[in-house]
Amino acid sequence: MRTSLECLPCFVRQAVGSARLVTEDEGTILRMMQTIFRELSTANLSMTPPEIAQKLHAIIRKELNHRDPFQAIKRMSTQRALELAPEAEAAIRTSPNPFASAVAFAIAGNILDFGMKSEWNEEIISKSFAEAVEKGSCFDEEKVDRLYNEIDRAKRVLVLGDNTGEAVFDRLLIEHFPRKTGIFYAAKSAPVINDVTAEEAVDSGIDKVAAIIPNGAAIPGTVLSKCSSEFIEIFNTAEVVISKGQGNFETLNEEQRKIWFLFQVKCPVIAKYYRFGLGDWLLLEKEQGRLACS
Repeated sequence: MRTSLECLPCFVRQAVGSARLVTEDEGTILRMMQTIFRELSTANLSMTPPEIAQKLHAIIRKELNHRDPFQAIKRMSTQRALELAPEAEAAIRTSPNPFASAVAFAIAGNILDFGMKSEWNEEIISKSFAEAVEKGSCFDEEKVDRLYNEIDRAKRVLVLGDNTGEAVFDRLLIEHFPRKTGIFYAAKSAPVINDVTAEEAVDSGIDKVAAIIPNGAAIPGTVLSKCSSEFIEIFNTAEVVISKGQGNFETLNEEQRKIWFLFQVKCPVIAKYYRFGLGDWLLLEKEQGRLACS
């Protein structure tokens, strides 16, 4: 999807919030924002929001002289997710449909997203995981069964990771796949916002259930033209692709192949454009060229 004018204030807020994670020096932040404003003044709005975000976060890292401004909050995310995981595992194990419940917890984990808001909010995080128990029974049963059966028949399954911390719940989902081989998990090749890198995927235990593959880019989404040839080969040959998070949806929803999207709708622009409800938990089945949103 292309970038909307309504995305621009969000980029500005995100830049300020990112800077405040590592400094409170107003002069430093102002100089950084002046460079951000110059970049936004010539932004190509035909690009997807994650592509523009990549450029802005490269500026943020350079101006702040910091490789990973979200490093501390990513560590908190993984730690909190690992604390929540045993309760989630128990709920999944005792669920009438463990796979549907695992899908719900994987979507619950999508709340660990600090692109929209850079500050930690324990209340929102706790609420998301509390809702996961009931959400598992709310998904279209036929759709959940279709995803399960497609995974069962596949020789290759590719999961596109999104946020650090969220990856812990991606691991729980993968553990409830009907197959245990041929599973790949794509991570970012370098830090960008709080997206999961290969190192952080290992911290989440993904290496115990899937082969971790860096996608070759540092974009908060999956832009295939920027990805490595190794990743593209797996993307093209995997019978099932499961895309986690809003950034991956923004960059892949027009691709001409079958993709399953799992995420929470946190952006009013996306909600309005695709007629989603703000806050919706989505399990979307994308056929070639169209979204099946039922």
